[in-house]
Amino acid sequence: MFALWRCLHSPSKQISVSPSASMPASQKCIMCLSVRSGFDLLLSEQDWPETSEIIFTGLTILDMPRIARQHGFRPVGVDLDISKLEPAIDEIQRLVTPRTKAIVVAHLMGGRLPTSEISQLAKQHDLFLIEDFAQSYRGQIFLSGDVAMFSFGTIKTNTALGGAVMVISDSKLHERVVNRHDQWPRQSRLHYAKRILKYNLIKFISTRPLAGSIRRTCRFLPRQHDSLAAGMAKSFSGGNFFKKIRHRPSVPLFHTLAQRIANFQPQSIDCRIRRGQLLSDTIKNGNPEIKILGEEIEQATYWIFGILVQNPRKLIEILWQHGFDATSQSSLQAIPFRSDERLHPTAVQANPVLPSKLAQETPSGLPNIDFILSHLVFLPVDLPMPESELIRMGELVARHAIPTTNFDASRTKVKS
Repeated sequence: MFALWRCLHSPSKQISVSPSASMPASQKCIMCLSVRSGFDLLLSEQDWPETSEIIFTGLTILDMPRIARQHGFRPVGVDLDISKLEPAIDEIQRLVTPRTKAIVVAHLMGGRLPTSEISQLAKQHDLFLIEDFAQSYRGQIFLSGDVAMFSFGTIKTNTALGGAVMVISDSKLHERVVNRHDQWPRQSRLHYAKRILKYNLIKFISTRPLAGSIRRTCRFLPRQHDSLAAGMAKSFSGGNFFKKIRHRPSVPLFHTLAQRIANFQPQSIDCRIRRGQLLSDTIKNGNPEIKILGEEIEQATYWIFGILVQNPRKLIEILWQHGFDATSQSSLQAIPFRSDERLHPTAVQANPVLPSKLAQETPSGLPNIDFILSHLVFLPVDLPMPESELIRMGELVARHAIPTTNFDASRTKVKS
């Protein structure tokens, strides 16, 4: 309840906060309302021509390409390896054209991708490298490309119930972004207080056995309970999206964010890794054919735990019946491979880079990502659940999940 206390007792003006060991003073940091806000600020200060292209790792929240389009830029998705959730460097190279201006790399599922080759490619083609660490904060604010963004939103590892930190390498760009940010209105204390109360309501209704009662009630409603909860957790739901993200953090949020960064507890990461590995081992021991999403990610922290199964809806129903809040709901979506070029043949003539035959037969043109989204189940690994219950859930998954076929886009077919 620290954040709510801040809403009531923090000073009316934002005071300077000394950088902590996790946020060195030498880094050019900006505290934003969200990663979306930071990305919008960043693109506002680019003088790229309209229809310039930004390559995105193709699995991300749809608000990111939405922001790119708002600024007149064209998002281009690149497919990911299912086991590592990283793009192949030759696939990125294939997508680079004279119109390409930036690469946005999202580090997913609590892991961190090796980006040395992507960084070299970006330098070779004079491209802006933006890294989205929204899911992968581990206690340190750092910079390896041109821009890095870290989220402290509602369900993140080190939540402040909002807020983000953006780090920019170029001092002149940093100064321009700060000046633009300072012109934005500040989020109200009341808005942040409402967010705190909503978050605590979500936590309350997610507790067992209350969650079970709500699930049973939702059977008579047109929406599933997990979609209702996902909707409640969204930061910028409803209309006026750009008006909502173009605010500075409220003073209480600013101080809560600074406090969370300065007092990060690394033990929470260690605990989550141990619990995620326990769940993974339980599932694999019971059914080694079940695919765990991103299972080969280096230093995975299991921010969320996903599996790929042939029967996602049925498995979720079974887990709900046993009191486990599994879901297939996610803000992550596929960024289509130049979807606008599919609709406008003249654009294809101007840029001959086309998806493979297999890619053309999938919804987004990114076959691996489409495969992930159609087979994905998220399992809870949160701390309130005893490890004995984690094991029981893993055993249920091993018993009832139907393994997927071994999908390999590089061979353009599904092996039976």
